[in-house]
Amino acid sequence: MSSRDSRRKPALKILVAGGFIGILLTVFAMGGYHAAGSPAFCISCHSMKDVGVQWQQSRHKQFACIECHLPDSNIVRQVTYKAKAGMNDLYHEALRAYPASIKISAEAREISEGNCLRCHRSTIENTFMAGREGTCLKCHHGLVHGSGKETGGISVE
Repeated sequence: MSSRDSRRKPALKILVAGGFIGILLTVFAMGGYHAAGSPAFCISCHSMKDVGVQWQQSRHKQFACIECHLPDSNIVRQVTYKAKAGMNDLYHEALRAYPASIKISAEAREISEGNCLRCHRSTIENTFMAGREGTCLKCHHGLVHGSGKETGGISVE
């Protein structure tokens, strides 16, 4: 065996091992991303228990939280938004610092409204609501998560 062949074997082993580790990390990352978007994960936090119970009794219970609460766009924007929103939620959950009335942010409202329209556009396109923009939550804020009055309320002002 030449010295050139003996140098190729360790390099090939390192390349194969690196590829395997990369695939493994990707599988774990995607599994974690998927698990973190499940309703079971979302309602495992104390502050989400009541809204989870209301969601389970709603007509939208077949949809995962991320179908309404993540942007309907590319994976990069979804992961970025999920990380930002998740860190905010983790901060408030860990410190038990949620306000008495949880208020939806302007960005979250825009995402939710877009997802409402994505599913229900054909239902409203021939009604007086078709010409309005972003008004779903104004009238339907309690439809999926209830009023939130059990633990302080959910505000969509």
